Amino acid sequence: MTQNLLKKLNKSYVKYQKLNQLSLNSFNIFSILRKANDEVNLHSKFIFELLNPNGSHQQGDRFLKLFFKELNLEQKSHTYEVFREKFNIDILLTSQHRAIMIENKIDSQDHSNQLSNYYQRIQEEGYVENQIIFFYLTLFEEEPNEVKMKQKVRNITYQYEIRNWIEACIKEVIKLPILRDTLVQYLKLINQLTEQSQEQGFIMETKKILLEDNNLEMILSIQEAVIEAKIDIQLSFWKHLKKHLDVHYPFTFYSLNGEKTIKKAVHKYYKKRKNRKDFGFEYQIDKNLYFFIELRNNLYYGFDFREEVQPKEKEIMTALWVNWEGKYWKYSDKRLNFEQFNNPNVLSLNDKNQQETISREISDEIISLISQYQNF
Repeated sequence: MTQNLLKKLNKSYVKYQKLNQLSLNSFNIFSILRKANDEVNLHSKFIFELLNPNGSHQQGDRFLKLFFKELNLEQKSHTYEVFREKFNIDILLTSQHRAIMIENKIDSQDHSNQLSNYYQRIQEEGYVENQIIFFYLTLFEEEPNEVKMKQKVRNITYQYEIRNWIEACIKEVIKLPILRDTLVQYLKLINQLTEQSQEQGFIMETKKILLEDNNLEMILSIQEAVIEAKIDIQLSFWKHLKKHLDVHYPFTFYSLNGEKTIKKAVHKYYKKRKNRKDFGFEYQIDKNLYFFIELRNNLYYGFDFREEVQPKEKEIMTALWVNWEGKYWKYSDKRLNFEQFNNPNVLSLNDKNQQETISREISDEIISLISQYQNF
């Protein structure tokens, strides 16, 4: 009976995967002109243009009203001015009695006191705490690094709020082909970034299958096995990565949670989610510099200076020609979302050959970065 259920689910999955590929492989002007994850020059710019009542869309505050509706904000959208990069804030909306900030983070994270500095700057404009709304926009509801700001920001995502808003905008301009088709292409880009192009259709069909007979009870009974499978795949990846790294540099395990081994850290990652912190590998390059490889939701790595960065060190970092997403940190080009465990890269790790290839590619990049720094 279990085998028949899995066959049924697999058939549905394959169908929606094919639909997904047809969608993602179609022409998309956004991903042609910019990197799909370019948060500054693509996403912030486009979202600002839609929110701006004076934008080139010539729709006044129609899109802004829909944005307010999606986020349960007051509907007096015509009283707001919309700015991009004012006070270095990605998107800022201001009225006489309200300031709305949107900090956009796709493949980067907030650094040092970035969020609190923005908050303080808006307060200097005369807005008090109950007049400030601060949205922290990410792909999958990642939390800010700045602990003291977690209670002051509201998390919104491309996966839900932005996707829902764009869908509402499309319905609003269904009879305006240029706007409609532009929004449809942007929606496809969001779906690609959040790995959910045909997800809703698959979810609804799966729900129908699970409600048949006692299928739901059967699936719930194997959830623990799914967690154990995730643990095995992630642990195997770390071991492969360490094997390739050790040929060149003696990386060691570290954990901010206090575990002594990578095995215990990976188990806690899936089984004890509360107060979970980063873990990974580290290598001390010199007295002032470490290289870290750690797991947040995705694999994230880079250089960490223990004291103030010196001019020579800054020069080297610039010479590396890396598109840093944090301060000398970056996500792996092959996004490995071990949290969601739902994108092609991380799922492909179940194949031993793919796991070997991906771990070698990542280790090669890390080894190259360190050796370039040392040989500069």
